[in-house]
Amino acid sequence: MAGRILVLDDEENYAEMLQDLLRENNYRVDMATRPERAITQLEEIPYDLVISDYKMPVMDGADFLKKARELYPNLPFILVSGLMNTPELVKVANMSVTLVMEKPLDTGAFLQHVARFSDPMTDLEKEQCAQEGQAAAAEAIALSFPEEPRFFSASNFLANRFLQSAWGIAKEGAELYILEPRGGDAELAIKDLSRWRGNGDMPVDLFDLPLLVSEAVSKLRTVLSDFEKSRVVGVRLNSVDDMSRAHKLTEAAQREVEGSESLLIIYIVSEDTTETIRTAFEDATGEAGVVLPSISLRPSDLAVYARRVARIAAERAGRSLCGEFTPEAVYGLLSYEWPGNYKQIQEVVNGAVHTSADESITLEALNEVIGAPITLVPAEARMHTLMKAEQQRYLQEQLLQGGLTAAELAKKLELDPSVQTKADLKNMPLLREELGRI
Repeated sequence: MAGRILVLDDEENYAEMLQDLLRENNYRVDMATRPERAITQLEEIPYDLVISDYKMPVMDGADFLKKARELYPNLPFILVSGLMNTPELVKVANMSVTLVMEKPLDTGAFLQHVARFSDPMTDLEKEQCAQEGQAAAAEAIALSFPEEPRFFSASNFLANRFLQSAWGIAKEGAELYILEPRGGDAELAIKDLSRWRGNGDMPVDLFDLPLLVSEAVSKLRTVLSDFEKSRVVGVRLNSVDDMSRAHKLTEAAQREVEGSESLLIIYIVSEDTTETIRTAFEDATGEAGVVLPSISLRPSDLAVYARRVARIAAERAGRSLCGEFTPEAVYGLLSYEWPGNYKQIQEVVNGAVHTSADESITLEALNEVIGAPITLVPAEARMHTLMKAEQQRYLQEQLLQGGLTAAELAKKLELDPSVQTKADLKNMPLLREELGRI
């Protein structure tokens, strides 16, 4: 399976040249222009290979290598530089640099070395990416992402629709409201929205909404005075009751803060997304608000995050086999409801890696960290059970989104006329029985 490569160079043109070269050869590549930003990406994303410049201000390639090694002791690391003197070469060699290559690069030799550490996309993977892109385009609200999300996983159609809606508001707006379930992954989406707004890999400030609007305005003024920080700022609200105060902050910032024309404030409300909370949120935000679906409604995103966390934790612990899951553990991941959402996935998978020997993560390891056993059904019934659970989640989401009664939803979806209540929806047989037999 194709991995991911991180390219770091403080000269943006050179970094883009390397990125384009690797992408032309079917590699998945991210780019950073500052070492401290690259460290942040390493903390969030598992990479197969890092390619870094040596001569950089603030933190040179050796210092960056040292910090990267603290996170990933065995991560392949290619250092690219102009002529290096002997003490510099000795310094990086003692830090276990994988390879040093001089500028200007011999592109043929460079690509041969890259192929030792990372796999390009296969024809099948490229075809799947194209198909996913076409499906996402059909589902999208007449919008498209500037580029692939780097932090937020939008492989599930609900997550894709959420991110499309969020980007439609964020691309030109001054404020965006996100209602996320407790422990959700909204902060990851904000990082991608910041990049797409033209902030590159600048760090995004995130703070809780102060009681006084004047104090919040002061915080925003401080952020905008720092040209090393993103013009996108995240503000956490305690509840939907804080949204009127949040809107006053946006208005005050536009009046009082110099440079606010480039500012986007993203307000995050973390609540149990009941029908009452959701209705109150939508009434208060109108077209400036989007609702982030819980991770239990997004099984493909759940799988992406679980594997990402496992790979990072396994690499840091020096247990390479712990980056994978046994088949029973995979079923357990997809069967569990994850009430704590993304943050619970992080805690549980990290815990499972650190309590396991160097072997694939087992269902028992997940159960131990969760503190309660995930109930399994016989293997031959698992697909049917998963599809039935997914159907129930989908119908529940449709009820919340549309504000319909169970009877109205049944009529809209042309279900059995006997369906009149939420209990009837829950007890419905699988609509397409053939999906339970795959």
